[in-house]
Amino acid sequence: MAPERPSDPVLAALGQWFGFDAFHAGQRDVIDDVLAGRPTVAVMPTGAGKSLCYQLPALLLEGVAVVVSPLIALMKDQVDSLQARGIPADFVNSSQSQDDQRAVIDRMLGGELKLVYVAPERFRQTTFVRALRQVPLSLFAVDEAHCISRWGHDFRPDYTRLGEVIEALRPPRVLACTATATPEVRTDIHGVLGLADPAIHIAGFLRENLFLESRLCGGDKDRERRLASFLKSPEGSDGAIILYASTRKRVDQFARICRQIVGAHDVVAYHGGMDDAERSDAQDRFMRGEARIAVATNAFGMGVDRADVRAVVHVDLPRTVEGYYQEVGRAGRDGAPARCLLLHNPTDTRVHEFLIDRSHPTPEVLGEVWRLLHEAGPEASVYQSDLEAHLASADLDGMVEPALRQLSRIDAAWFDGTAWRAAAGAPADPAELGLDFDRIALHRDHEYQKLGLMRRFVQEPGCRHAFILHYFGEAAPAVCPGCDRCHREDSVGGVPGLVHGEPDEAELLTLRKALAGAARAEGRFGLRKVAAMLAGKRTRALEGSSLLQLSTFGILAPLHPDACAELLKVLVDQGLCRMAGSEYPLLEITREGWEVMQGRATPSFRPPPHLVPGSPLGKRVQLLRSGGGSRAATAETPAIDADPEIVEALRGFRAGLARDRGVPPYVIFNDRSLFALAAQPPDTEAAFLAVPGLGPGKWASFGPALLDALAPFSD
Repeated sequence: MAPERPSDPVLAALGQWFGFDAFHAGQRDVIDDVLAGRPTVAVMPTGAGKSLCYQLPALLLEGVAVVVSPLIALMKDQVDSLQARGIPADFVNSSQSQDDQRAVIDRMLGGELKLVYVAPERFRQTTFVRALRQVPLSLFAVDEAHCISRWGHDFRPDYTRLGEVIEALRPPRVLACTATATPEVRTDIHGVLGLADPAIHIAGFLRENLFLESRLCGGDKDRERRLASFLKSPEGSDGAIILYASTRKRVDQFARICRQIVGAHDVVAYHGGMDDAERSDAQDRFMRGEARIAVATNAFGMGVDRADVRAVVHVDLPRTVEGYYQEVGRAGRDGAPARCLLLHNPTDTRVHEFLIDRSHPTPEVLGEVWRLLHEAGPEASVYQSDLEAHLASADLDGMVEPALRQLSRIDAAWFDGTAWRAAAGAPADPAELGLDFDRIALHRDHEYQKLGLMRRFVQEPGCRHAFILHYFGEAAPAVCPGCDRCHREDSVGGVPGLVHGEPDEAELLTLRKALAGAARAEGRFGLRKVAAMLAGKRTRALEGSSLLQLSTFGILAPLHPDACAELLKVLVDQGLCRMAGSEYPLLEITREGWEVMQGRATPSFRPPPHLVPGSPLGKRVQLLRSGGGSRAATAETPAIDADPEIVEALRGFRAGLARDRGVPPYVIFNDRSLFALAAQPPDTEAAFLAVPGLGPGKWASFGPALLDALAPFSD
């Protein structure tokens, strides 16, 4: 791309308000289309700067930009950052009192604000829509737009009404932004919003600074062992970490483990079973840098924008590839290398299958819930707990909450804040409500397909980055930037000693023997039973089993069954075997495994010595090497010649200012700006403004005070 001209007003505004002299890839094209008035859809990965695509146009245009955002925490985070730059922005949401909400709306009506953030539920209030009609709108921006699509991983019914809102307000410009959208979700986005001939921008999904790694675990003890090893490694002991678990119970379980390893003060937990104050305090502590590790369900993702997250760890298999990639995208927002470790077991899918089934109510459940609501009448309040008790007594499957959501989507039922009511005039017969039972069943099947794709991601051979890019419709990179398939020597969450390179004769023979055992088992046994067979152990579990009669019984007798199980996990991790099924996972050899077993292919990895019978290095090697390298670099130790004393002084200045203003430290300035300041401490306004990430708004906010703090280091 040709260099921008200094006279460019868009580039000038970027420098004036945000302190940058160039755009990230894809940003400028989106901004140009928005400014030109063309309906625009921007699909950009987490960390690519989506928010700038509506914030900068809002500052260049006359009027108020309305930004639809799904989470209160996300709104507050963005508004805090904008206000710290001197940009007139605010939000209206349920965390405010009625008086505070009214005050923000009055400021908007008075022309004092350039951006107003709201949740999609706000548009249910006709008074708010009327207020918007009284102000000149510059832009209507929909953030996290994948929430529109029923095929997306985070569908929210109120997003589907935004097309009606846009039609009522008729804003001159509409922008929809998302970090994760497959082609079918993109079609839903511009269809629901009613965008005619939209400009669709898809920025590269490749996150070159993320190292992606997935490890099969034998159970929770194995998971805990691998997690402990990671947290004690150089990659896991430096910088912030987000650890995702699938349920509230799992969050509490792994939060306890993390506290035992790193100390209670450094760990916070976050899930829906906590009250609002607890969740808010946990998130604030993590965002302010007071806690290093956050253990959370996926609800934590959208509200997190901490730049120095050095690792994301999943201790359960995520449900979708979209969800996984959005969550790992919370790491390395500062551009520095970050690790993404996924610890999984085939039984992880049971929880997802249960939740998928429960979120798609059967016609019987929908009919019974509607019968109870309709018989109560539109004036009566019906409590969800009463409905659940009735369905339990009627031997139905439960699923009251998703049934109520389905009824609310077609306006047959509504929630009054404490209980549910039937809509006046709705027909008694559920068949006349317009419920599309075929579509509900189709969506359930679609969710199962997406879960299957997530299982393929952890099991199939080949580059992890290439798999994800293919999923989102992009070409694979010519060279993998970092994953455990392509760069095994950099792996930290796997089996000790696994390295890249062709195996020697003894190693190759060991791998082929293990593959032969998996092939002879014919996909009818679990991993532990196949391991016992390979080791030649006549365990109680094998009594009466055909495994005792196989020619491969005892073929790896010098190894203990635990070592054989570890070797089989290596084969699964490397795509030569896979685990099929979820209730009773069975070991199968893959097509690639057959090729290696039959001598038609040679694997590109070497098993660790302790898993090779007769190896002179038979003792267990250490999980982690002490060496560094480019992948071990962190945002705290960038390749910048900065005086540590100045770095600490700047951290203290930033922390104090953040504490006084009640915002996370990175809102004041991020680590990249911090190290640039430390490398060349500014002593004039011009030198301050030359630092990346700073600008006139920051200068007006704290520039002179910062120069005073740096004065002792001016020499």
